[in-house]
Amino acid sequence: MTLAGHRGARGQGPNRVNGDINAMKPDKPAWAPARSLRALPPGTVLRWRGAPPADSPSPRAIRSSLHTRVLGRTAVCLRRASSTNAVALAFAEGGCPDGCVVTAEEQTRGRGRLGRSWHSPASGGLWFSVVLRPSVPLSRAQILTMLGSVAVARALRDLHGITVELRWPNDVMAGARKVAGVLTELAGEQGIIRHAVVGVGLNVNLRGREMPGRLREEAVSVADLAGGPVERIPLLRAILEGMDARYAVLSKDTGAALLREWRSLTHMVGTIVQLQQSGRTVEGTVAGVGPDGSLLLRMASGVVQSFSSGDVTVLR
Repeated sequence: MTLAGHRGARGQGPNRVNGDINAMKPDKPAWAPARSLRALPPGTVLRWRGAPPADSPSPRAIRSSLHTRVLGRTAVCLRRASSTNAVALAFAEGGCPDGCVVTAEEQTRGRGRLGRSWHSPASGGLWFSVVLRPSVPLSRAQILTMLGSVAVARALRDLHGITVELRWPNDVMAGARKVAGVLTELAGEQGIIRHAVVGVGLNVNLRGREMPGRLREEAVSVADLAGGPVERIPLLRAILEGMDARYAVLSKDTGAALLREWRSLTHMVGTIVQLQQSGRTVEGTVAGVGPDGSLLLRMASGVVQSFSSGDVTVLR
């Protein structure tokens, strides 16, 4: 199974890359970022024009004081991208190192689950993706999404004292409002993950009143919760460090410790939810998550069913 990268709007012409290619160079010369950039889907636009904001992530800023084993040792920082997941997927296919991080100041076509868009304006948040080459079977891919959401939750608590709740499959919630989302895309075959991209969209300094349309009621930012602007780079480092520490354990215990931590951060157990999956709608009481990260629902009959994907709405 291969999930292809995002295509830009028609009529944009050939890919345009205006960036700091030197800053993109990995530690290992075997990976050619320019070749990977050329492999991006037609219409994907990457731009770096003008001076970036003072707190804009850069490879040097990310690696400074970064305590990780794998994540963030190679970083690609862009001013603008259609989608960091699209860029990271192309880099993964091109052979970039495990743990390569792609950030963008702005996403013009940021992605959410089920083909939804993710509002990603310039300097408003942390929009980034991490390439992973995990020793995890394809059947347990949901655990990689949990890796991202748990790291975001812990970083918000440790740096800013903000308590959030995790909602299956990929949301980081503050009350009824979403502060972050995680999207995992991957390529694999014969039950093995070849590479995965874990994308994180975290509303940092984009205040709720500045969001368009219904997002004003559905979304919230770290600045809203903290009561003022937040430095983005320390928050990014904390998330990467949290992901890195849990990623190191993942191959040893197949995600058991991560699942326990995720369960401790959700209040979904016991709630009644509606789940939509491939045109089918079911309703049940959340009984927990399975060892593969799937959602366990107790149906009206008392039978517990497992769901590996779907769109969940909490009813009560």
